[in-house]
Amino acid sequence: MLAKVNSVGKNSVNVTELDIDDFGSVIPLKNVDLVLPSNDDSISLTLKASPYAAVFTQDGKDEQGSMIILARGMSLEDLNKEKEHTIDKVHKRK
Repeated sequence: MLAKVNSVGKNSVNVTELDIDDFGSVIPLKNVDLVLPSNDDSISLTLKASPYAAVFTQDGKDEQGSMIILARGMSLEDLNKEKEHTIDKVHKRK
């Protein structure tokens, strides 16, 4: 899931799930509280240091209470590259 990191707590993180439409607009979909693994501080450190992230959950459902297994921090520049990538893919389909 592409997400905006809202807050990072000791055991959980609150994020806004994002989507990028065909025109490159970022659409907020929903706020979700996800569980941080108790044995891996690297995920919480990554999320604390990044305004955006690509987040992967244990069950792959990206629902309230899902456990994060991997997070890749993203800067605003990274998000803008994703937007450009989406626009390029749409133009190639036409």
